[in-house]
Amino acid sequence: MTRTRAFSGALTGAALLALSLALTACGSSEDFVQEKTVERIATEQLTNAVGVTPEDLDCPGDLEGKVGTEMTCVLTSEGEKYDAIITVDDVTGGRVRFNIDVPPNATE
Repeated sequence: MTRTRAFSGALTGAALLALSLALTACGSSEDFVQEKTVERIATEQLTNAVGVTPEDLDCPGDLEGKVGTEMTCVLTSEGEKYDAIITVDDVTGGRVRFNIDVPPNATE
């Protein structure tokens, strides 16, 4: 089984209806987290959680450091694209903490 196939299988498996991770963007400001930082941290945490590195994670821009802010990134695994929904849940002391949810269904 290829690494990307394992990732895709983990996302669509019955045990994982949605992958939720709490991530902290260290070194970010309370105003925003740079797009590349969000992508890097989310990719690292997804890899740690699933055991497979996604082919790509593309976010549309910087993440505003405001509780409740949400943006949808596109995660690619084995050629399939998935929504990766990033939501800010805490901003404290110059750190922005966010969750990532990856629903198991590929997007069109």
